[in-house]
Amino acid sequence: MLPMLLRAPISLSESSIIPQSWQSWLGNGSEIGYNTSAFFEFARVGLAFSGGGYRASQFGAGVISALDARNSTAVAAGTGGLLQVATYLSGLSGGSWLTAGLYMNDFPMVQDMVLGSQPGWLLQEDLLDPDGSLGIVDVLEYFDAIDQSVDAKAAAGFNVTIGDAWARALSYHFLTGTDLSNFFDTSSHGAGQLWSQIASATFFTNHQAPFPLVVLNNNGTFDLTTESIPLDSPVYEVSPFEFTSFDPDISAAAELSYIGTSLFAGVPVDNASCVTGFDQAGFVIGTSSNIFASTLSGGDTEVELVQSLLGEPIEGESPGDAAVSKWPNPFWGMAPSNVAATSAELQLIDGGSNGENIPLNPLLVKVREVDVIIAVDGSSDTDDNWPNGLALLFSAERLSTLLGDSHQQLPELPSSTDDFIAQGLNLRPTFFGCNSTDVPLIIYLPNSPPLTGDAPFCNAPTTQLQFETSETQTILDQTYINTIGGFVPNTNLPDPNWGRCLQCATVDRSRLKATPIIDRSCGIVVVDSGNLLIKIWVPIAEGSTKNNSTVCT
Repeated sequence: MLPMLLRAPISLSESSIIPQSWQSWLGNGSEIGYNTSAFFEFARVGLAFSGGGYRASQFGAGVISALDARNSTAVAAGTGGLLQVATYLSGLSGGSWLTAGLYMNDFPMVQDMVLGSQPGWLLQEDLLDPDGSLGIVDVLEYFDAIDQSVDAKAAAGFNVTIGDAWARALSYHFLTGTDLSNFFDTSSHGAGQLWSQIASATFFTNHQAPFPLVVLNNNGTFDLTTESIPLDSPVYEVSPFEFTSFDPDISAAAELSYIGTSLFAGVPVDNASCVTGFDQAGFVIGTSSNIFASTLSGGDTEVELVQSLLGEPIEGESPGDAAVSKWPNPFWGMAPSNVAATSAELQLIDGGSNGENIPLNPLLVKVREVDVIIAVDGSSDTDDNWPNGLALLFSAERLSTLLGDSHQQLPELPSSTDDFIAQGLNLRPTFFGCNSTDVPLIIYLPNSPPLTGDAPFCNAPTTQLQFETSETQTILDQTYINTIGGFVPNTNLPDPNWGRCLQCATVDRSRLKATPIIDRSCGIVVVDSGNLLIKIWVPIAEGSTKNNSTVCT
């Protein structure tokens, strides 16, 4: 196996199925002032789902349901169909759990995926303490089964860590093979499910889902002031085909199926055979959500406790070595300018640990030519576990300082999280870059309190690792209602025109691909909303209705 020249694979559905999906979503376009048959080429859309543990994965699931053309009520609201026009879907940490739930289970509808009987996510069983009482026989068998899986990987010659045990625990919830009746026995629990197998899944080969990407970070020293690793630490991504970094000082990819092979300068070490089966789906999402390295900034106690529970060989490692997820480095021995070329092994951790908690990075790679990004933010930035725009600001800084040649930049953003909060942009859908043509349009969908004014369930702490079925259903419902509802300023009322507003914004960049360019059907007016001047998209086509739904900055 040789590292490959970078490419940006896209779904073949762009030539046929995605245009059909646009037509299905927009109809003839008359309701938003367009004639869709006049578009030469439609905008390329990416969906990005943030980290944030179970909170983010459940929030993201509710958003998916609201954007899914298979959901008739979402279609009636005008939001259902955006999922089907997307070319890419990226996830990290808790967002990668959602991605696995979708792509490793034949891309089901959300209700079946999360709470269905075949088998659902089983969130009622605590991720680290199932059955609620460490020490009982069943739980000891649970940990013993996980330990046996980790030992088997070690026996195959790989260096194992806490990250491997974490991956196996996640597999019980987001992969196939587990239900309440076999949770504590020795069933496969997702073992053997490979991320590369997505490429041959029927739903994928039939172009019924976007191209999935999961983000991983290289380990670095945590800065206690920002609670993140340095922005110049390498960022990697996993697709069904490749393990890749588009960072300019790496700029290389390797075939995912053989990522377990130890290479030097692209050749198997000691002429060994190529290794397959390393890309376990649980290990991919376990790496993307591995936050154990961050606990070392406060001392080694927590990591050492987990090491002692798992025993050898993990117990014998230093806390620093035990806290990461270890991957053979496919770029070892490459050109000296490649920062990843100097070690035989990569130490990888949570994909949002550099502060970029929304996986925008892969969607901003220039060769992918993404026009519109739906940034789904389930971060926990405030005391009440709501986002405050911080993830966008981290990405903007990394893009502007390190990725000017390889990546598109973000549109103009508020200068600080205080500005995000002051303008209420963390509480409602917001369009960034409405009038820019040299950067993607960002449609920011933050996790926020229910429009109804009901007590929120969707802002659970990241550390909450168990949810009753009723709690999960409430989170899905609250998120779904918010996503299909938009908002009417200064009220708790949904906007009946929000679906049209979302359609108009998402299709807007398609105008620029036509010859001649199609005039925009929506204008922008300034509205005084509670002593705050905000810009609002307003349909201006003849016969259309004024829309006060979404801030356009």
